[in-house]
Amino acid sequence: MPTNAPRHVACVMDGNGRWARQRGLAAAHGDLAAAHAAGALFEAAEEEGIEWLTLLIPADRPAAPAEQGAGCPPHLLTQHILGTALERLHDEGVRVRLLGAAGPGPAAEIRLRLREAEELTRRNTRRNLTIALDDGGRKDILDAARELVRRRVPADQVTEDSFPRYMRHPELPDVDLCVRTGGDHRLPSLLLWHCADAELVFLDVPWPDFRPDHLRYALTLYRQRRLGRAPAGQSAAEAARGPGAPPAGPALRPGPDPRTGPGSRTGEDLLSKLLHLPRALAGRLGLVLLDGLEETRRHAPSETTNHARPHRS
Repeated sequence: MPTNAPRHVACVMDGNGRWARQRGLAAAHGDLAAAHAAGALFEAAEEEGIEWLTLLIPADRPAAPAEQGAGCPPHLLTQHILGTALERLHDEGVRVRLLGAAGPGPAAEIRLRLREAEELTRRNTRRNLTIALDDGGRKDILDAARELVRRRVPADQVTEDSFPRYMRHPELPDVDLCVRTGGDHRLPSLLLWHCADAELVFLDVPWPDFRPDHLRYALTLYRQRRLGRAPAGQSAAEAARGPGAPPAGPALRPGPDPRTGPGSRTGEDLLSKLLHLPRALAGRLGLVLLDGLEETRRHAPSETTNHARPHRS
């Protein structure tokens, strides 16, 4: 197992919408592709010995006019993680936590399922996965301050060590490494307190194209910085992608090239025309089909290895 691994890594999963638009798809397809990128991250984090992993999911995007009424559920990425990865995470001893999105809103069903996942994995101690739904990191700090006032804690007893005890998840350690994809160079709005001393790595690659090599590159930067050595001899583009990492262009699943003009059609339009179904229903069906193809791809190599026999002439 690698040494000098950060204890707590946070990943801001940004760029899903851009990834989808570049392929002429609706934003929901970007979220679905992002879920599979998260699955690859889980495996890489375990290999690298990361004890705490936090996925920061940006707040719900307002629906574009062409997407309104399409029936895509909020936080599709979270739904997919809970639907396909929870059992495996539980078997591997991973404890799941929910951070953020405490108030009422369209993600109420998602929050309920996350609470159920929290309860299911509460006794797991091997590793930790936090799902952070972005509803503003200042709120957690303000809530802790209000709790201090409510309890009338003396001012001289409020320290950097004691303050986190009044936050929503007092056991959550400080973030050592924060990776943000999608080209934005800014802190996440959640975990503001915990990211105060974190190493920051910003990648231009959109989250659906994120691969284990990108995480390993970020970990290399982390180790170099903590040891006082900065990487040299790289262009800005190379630094954004990482040496040896997949370029930003290739997609998790190849899709149609984006086209412009009045005659263009999105993936949902094409599927709707082929199947003679309403566009919204065709889009949902397309998500299910893509999900099934990805699961088949993931399991196919092991099946081939187990059942292939050498040809004898």
